[in-house]
Order: sequence, then structure tokens, then C-alpha cells
Amino acid sequence: MPRRAPRPRLAQGGAGAIDSIAMVASPSHALRVRAARHADVPALAAIWQELMDLHERTDERFALADDAVVRWRALAHEILGRDDGFLQLAELDGRPVGFCLGWLAKNPAIYRISEVGFISEIAVTASCRRQGVGRALIDSARAWFRGHRVAEFQLSTAVWNESAQSFWVANGGAPLLVRYRFDVDG
Repeated sequence: MPRRAPRPRLAQGGAGAIDSIAMVASPSHALRVRAARHADVPALAAIWQELMDLHERTDERFALADDAVVRWRALAHEILGRDDGFLQLAELDGRPVGFCLGWLAKNPAIYRISEVGFISEIAVTASCRRQGVGRALIDSARAWFRGHRVAEFQLSTAVWNESAQSFWVANGGAPLLVRYRFDVDG
């Protein structure tokens, strides 16, 4: 049974921003999570494309628009300029291997909790999975949300993605909703 990577220590800056997270995923690999910069977006877009290729191959309902990568890059640049969102980059030995993209979301006014954190996307390149990268990204997101004084964060995952569901449960997540999709024509 593989050993779980040690939990990283968080180095927190002002307003809940994460300056860096450093940990050793194995004796020979240094893992670091930091706030992404605009110059990182092309490398992160390639990791995003890898994730979306998996979704498209598995389920045709995830078919991407022709300009999906361009639109994702625009979203990433937008988030980098906002105070209510984050884009974290995971590096293994200085090489980008994953990211987490999220923001603060308003709950409908009928709920006691008015604002929650939302993770839009998290991705780790296939060759670096099961090395603590995803856990480090979640720890970074959790610290960012804590710094922004939200009590919880939420996300969605595809119903067919059992490995992602297991990952979320192992990291403290609990199912909340099931979202249904309908064809308008029946």
C-alpha cells in the first residue's frame, strides 16, 4: 500500500492569500503550490486541456467549443485580476503539474450562509497523480477560503468519475446535491 504524502505546512500572506506551500511528495521530488501568474496560464491551459480531453472521450455531453482553450485562458486571466477568486499552480521540481481555480459565490438570500467558496476546476496531469499534488491544491484552496472567512466550499464532479468522488470524500468532502440534465425535446 503506497504511503500518503505528508500534509504541507501553509505559509499565509495577507487577506488569506497563500504565498506558497512546500512539501516533499517523495524523497526525490519537491512539490510547491503558489499563486499562479499570467505567464503561467499557457502551461495551465495545457493541463486543463488534458482534463477536458478525458471528459470529452468519456461523455459526449462534455464536448468543447472550438475556441474552448482561448476562452479558458481568458477566464484564467480574469480570475488572476480579481480579489474574490484564485488560481493556484502546483509545481513538482519546478514544473507545472496541476492547478486549482476557484472563487467566492453568493448563496441565495434564503440561506443562513450567504457566501460559500466554489472550486470550478482542479486538475493534475496524469503522470503526477497519486503523489500528493491534488491534496496540496485542496489544502491551498481551503486556506484561501478560510482567509476569506467562508465556512465551506463546494464543487461538482461528473457522476461517472468515481476516482474523483473518492478523492473528494478522502479529503473531507460530503455529497450535497445531485444535478440532473434534460434534453429539451424529450
